[in-house]
Amino acid sequence: MAQIISATTRFAGAGAGTRRADFILKARALLAQAVEHRKAGDWDLALEAAFQAALRTAGARISASALAGRRRRPSNAWEQLRLVDEDGARWAAEFAQYSRLRSRVSSGLERSIDHAVVNRIMDLAAEFLAEVEEEAGWLPAAA
Repeated sequence: MAQIISATTRFAGAGAGTRRADFILKARALLAQAVEHRKAGDWDLALEAAFQAALRTAGARISASALAGRRRRPSNAWEQLRLVDEDGARWAAEFAQYSRLRSRVSSGLERSIDHAVVNRIMDLAAEFLAEVEEEAGWLPAAA
């Protein structure tokens, strides 16, 4: 009898669950959207998509850690990521500094966005995603 293996399970990497795979796939899609928004000159949407990609990547990292099984943990993704390990704390610090900007832009309080900052967030999100994909045993998405 043939064994059926789903693509998500097969490519998620050894020991990784489908939850981590779902987070990674969503992060990839959001990062691709960020690139399209940047090309169209929609810098606010590029910022939001890149930040969301980073949050999904954090979710992937958290879901594969011992922290995922804990009942009582912080509700903030960056606070949770800080508890995973030193790398998690470093990434959390990188992205947490942009939380206020993201909030101000999405609420319309900040209208002019420094394009260099958006590019920086997009680069950080891509680097973070590549690191988490490697940890999961994935091949990086094509640039």
